[in-house]
Amino acid sequence: MKGLLFNVVEDVVIEAFSADAWDDVLDVAGVSGSYTSLGSYRDADLFAIVQAIAELASLSVDDTLKLAGRLGFKHLARRSPALVEPIDGWRELVISLDGIIHPEVRKVYPGAEVPGFATLEIGDALQVTYTSQRGLCALAEGLMRGAGAWFGRELSVEHHSCVHRGADSCVMLVREVGATG
Repeated sequence: MKGLLFNVVEDVVIEAFSADAWDDVLDVAGVSGSYTSLGSYRDADLFAIVQAIAELASLSVDDTLKLAGRLGFKHLARRSPALVEPIDGWRELVISLDGIIHPEVRKVYPGAEVPGFATLEIGDALQVTYTSQRGLCALAEGLMRGAGAWFGRELSVEHHSCVHRGADSCVMLVREVGATG
């Protein structure tokens, strides 16, 4: 996993809790905490960090991942502005993940293993099929909500199927709050 994600999670912990909390998370997780954005690190390190945040914040792992995504999107966007500057809104961003954004991510971060996002427009909603060996659908949900906030919109995300409940992929229905569909 690329260090950029570790850096974003660190930003979120410092924002939501404190710099001291980040040190506590690293201690509980038993990881080094020295991550460069271009470096590649073990998935197990991120999972240990998320588990440690969950324990310290009295949250479930899923809620921790959703929080990291929701708060982390703005940090991700600030760290990689070229990926979001040409985008006009959350819907365009999500639709462009596989065709535009992820190929650019691979250029900047060679070897990055990005998840797959297939989208289908259904009325005012966007059906998003997320596929990844990592099973970080809760993080993807949080990132979509964070993207909505970045573009000034509150999003609802309904998780219709999930790999954690035996499905082959995660299917989410995303729409703006207040939209009638």
